[in-house]
Formats: sequence, C-alpha cells, structure tokens
Amino acid sequence: MGHDFDVVIVGAGINGLACGCYLQKAGLDVAVVEKRNECGPFALTEDIFSCGVPVDTHAGVCFITMSPVWGDLELGEYGLDLILPEVAAGTIWPDRNLIYYYDPARTWEQISRYSKDDADTFVEFLARIGGDLPEILSRAVFAPPTEEGEDYLFSLGKYIGFGEHDMRTMNGVELLDLIYENDYVKMSMLGIADIGVFGDPAEKGEGAVMTLLAWALGIAVPRGGMHNLVHALVRCFRHHGGTLMLNAPVAEVTWQGGRPAGVVLEEYSPYPDKELTARQAVVMHASPPVASTLLGADKVDELDHSLRRRMRDWDMTGHCAFTSYYLLDTPIEWGSKAWNPDVQQCAYPLRAWDSWDHASRFFQRAKNEELLSVAADVGEIYNMGCVDPSRVSPDGKTAVVFEVEYPMNLRRHGGMQAWDERALTDRLHERHTECLEELAPGTRGRIAASTYFTPIDNWRRNPSAVFGHELGGDVSGPQWYLGRMPARTSIEGLYFSQGIWPASLTHLGSGYVAAGCVAEDLGVREQPWWDHRPMELMYELIAGRGSR
Repeated sequence: MGHDFDVVIVGAGINGLACGCYLQKAGLDVAVVEKRNECGPFALTEDIFSCGVPVDTHAGVCFITMSPVWGDLELGEYGLDLILPEVAAGTIWPDRNLIYYYDPARTWEQISRYSKDDADTFVEFLARIGGDLPEILSRAVFAPPTEEGEDYLFSLGKYIGFGEHDMRTMNGVELLDLIYENDYVKMSMLGIADIGVFGDPAEKGEGAVMTLLAWALGIAVPRGGMHNLVHALVRCFRHHGGTLMLNAPVAEVTWQGGRPAGVVLEEYSPYPDKELTARQAVVMHASPPVASTLLGADKVDELDHSLRRRMRDWDMTGHCAFTSYYLLDTPIEWGSKAWNPDVQQCAYPLRAWDSWDHASRFFQRAKNEELLSVAADVGEIYNMGCVDPSRVSPDGKTAVVFEVEYPMNLRRHGGMQAWDERALTDRLHERHTECLEELAPGTRGRIAASTYFTPIDNWRRNPSAVFGHELGGDVSGPQWYLGRMPARTSIEGLYFSQGIWPASLTHLGSGYVAAGCVAEDLGVREQPWWDHRPMELMYELIAGRGSR
C-alpha cells in the first residue's frame, strides 16, 4: 500500500465515506483513515440481544431517498436495498394516531379526521412546494451556506403566506399556531420538526425555517439494517480504487508551507508507514473539538484566528441521545390501532407530547435542562420489523427502539458524571418503558430483554462524538446555518465534512457539500454522473409504484 494520496479524509463516518466516494469516483486518489475497527460508528446494526434480530444502535431513520447521493453514487448497485413503505411516518398517542402516507390523498383523509381545514392547508402546501423541492433542497440543504442562501431560506415562507420578516421573527411553535387549528395536528407537525435537525423549532427564524424544511425529509428503511448503507458506501469507495484504513488512529495532521500536508498515525497503529501524504487536501471528518487537537490549535490560530475560536467555542451539549432497546417476544400492538390500523405498519412512529400546552412548555424546560420533567415527552420510535422481515427472528422476536434527546450537562444531578449513575439512567429507561406501555398496552408482558445506551455510552463508542453528540455539534443559535464550521476553510487545502451545514445525517448532505467544495477547488467537479437532484429518484419510485 502506498502512502501518498491526493486527499486524506480523517474519519470514516458515513459522510466522510460519502465524501471519499465522490472524490475517488471523480478521479482523485483518496485515503480514508479511521481510528476504530469499523466504519460508520453512528450507523451500526448489531445483534445486541444475541438472538438473530438486527438492531440499529443509533441512526434509525434513513433520509437517503431525499438525497442526490443515492443516484450519483449508484448505491443500489452496491447493495443498498431500500424499502419505501406506503406508510411514511406517523405520530401516536394512547387512543389515536396521525399517519402520513406518500399518497397525499390518504394523508388528507387522516388529517381531516382532526380538521378538514387543516387537511386542506397541509395538502395545498404540499401541492405548492412539491414541484419545487428539488430546487429548494439543492439551494437550502445540499449546498454550502452563504448570506444569499440565508435570505433564500427565509423566503420559503411564501409557500405558506409569510414574508421574510415574518419568517425571521417567529419560531416553529408560532408558525404552526397560525396556520393550523387542531392541537393534535400541531403537535404532530412540531414533533416532526423537532427531529428534523435543521435547527431548533423554538428559536426565532431558524424554528420557522426548520418547521417548513421538515416536510422535505424523504425516508426509507434499509433492508437488513442501517449499516448496509455503510457497506454500500465502502463497496462504492473500494470499487473506484479508494484506500480505506481501519485501526488507523491519527496522532496529528502535518503542515508544510501554511497548508496541511498529510497525517501521522499513532505509533501503535498496525501500519508500517505511519505518515500519509496529502498532496492536495485534508478533509476533517471529526467533530471540531477532536479536529482542533489533531490539527494543532496553535497552528490553526496562527493561520486563521476566527476558525480557531469557532473550534474552541464549539458547543456539543444540545443534541445527545438516550436510547432504549427492547426485544419483544411478539410484535408490538399500538393502542391506537382501532383509530387507524395502518399504525401497525409504521416503521417510524413518533411520540409527541400529550397536549399543545405540554408541547409549548417542553422547550423551555428542555432549555432549562430539567431532565426528569421532560423524560419521554417527545421521541423517535423505530419498529423496523413491521416492514422488514429480516428484522424478525425465526421464532418471531422483534425489536423496538425508543430514542430521546436529553439535556446533557445534568447540573441538577451533580454534572455529566451522573450519566454513569444507574439510579438515574435506570429511571429514564423505566420512563421510556412506561411510555411504551401507555402507547401499546401489554408491551411489558412482551419484553424478553431490554438495554440502553446513554450519551456517555455513545461517546465511548464513537470518540469523535464528544459528550455523545451525534451531529458533530449543535445545529441551533450561533451554530445554525452560517454559524456551522466551513466546509472550505480559509486555509488552503483544509476542509471539513463534519460540523458543517447540513448536519451529518443519513441524507449524506455534509459529505456531499464537502466533496463539492474539494472537487471544485481541484478542478474535478464537472462529471457527467454528478448531476442528480434531491428527491429525483424518490419521486420516480413513488410514481412507478402508483398510489391507491
């Protein structure tokens, strides 16, 4: 194996791999180096109960269907088999649910059970924005942030009758209050905005934008588990000649003439050549606090003081997941199936508060870091076995996952070290179990085993995910849009694919944006295959299947 490359990417998360695939396919010689012995540490699928049931142990929602990456990299040719169920997603309460379909007419029927006016509003909004989504996502998500781009984000209010000033000065809660009348409809849509990770729905400006962009999320279920997305990316990268090095912890980035020149691996790594040369670029796919150490804070400060300050002050305390995992003897049965039995075929049901007042109070309590008062208030539930038979064991066992984002600091409980106190974490896990029992009576009797991962557990499993933060840094307030790390820095040859806009999720947007910046600078961006638009293949798939 050689040790000279055009580009070295530090970190083999899914977006680092996506960046590597693009650049390698475009004709560059790329190495991706990873500290761990596995790629995609936040997109793992593991048989954690040792019974033949694959469980996604972090990323559960696959947004790749909304992404140009799916088509550009031909991931289906490399083994990514996506299930696009007729039930797109849903929100559940003990006695009712709100199911969303890829067929707008069926969604209208469900919303109209709560309010015909709200159903009309929603479907009319989809009709106005639907044809423009590829352009909206190309400019607003799959592109580096600019001041013009920020203006464009706030102009999206036109689709619901609001001007730029309105969008800049209201949050998602107010927006929903103004356009919908039914509390259940508002709770459902606020919950979806809350997990969309385009910003904080309770913040002015970004909250309004986030609530709109949340409806641009396209989701699917990777057959066999989320890690098959990782496998497809690795196969693509290797097929085009890329070099992937696992068990390759980086000790430092080397510098020459004011630009990064490569990386040096830790002495204990198993590779005889400890120094890798990057002739043209180094891409940091590590969270900013980790990247700062590897780059050398003093060196970055010498070359770009503002970049060093941004890395130094980077906040990674606001999006940290506590995830409960349940092995069930038989499939879960939601109490609301009498309302709409299709809830049983919903792979992504969302738990979203008990009342609109409850939802409104939740955000302030969360900002106050009142951990136990917001326990299980809103969270993502993954029930993959209902649409993917490969997630069910031969004797009928299946898994249900309940993921909730919690305040990280735990100052009321003595500090972050309290995440290792079982008295506290067992209490949170029990609250998740109680919530599932409320939503699906009889669940306790179906539980064959359960476990959980705290934010600190996630940090231990992924060293770059400081404090267990899964997105490379908060995506709100001073770190929203223009406040993210730059994909293209002012330092020649230095790029980021982690901590940038958009957040590092399974739509692979941050890898796409970083690859575009590197490719443009190195003169390899113009490729005939690098031309897919967001939502393009998803629209084709839906149209080919037809609607009922």
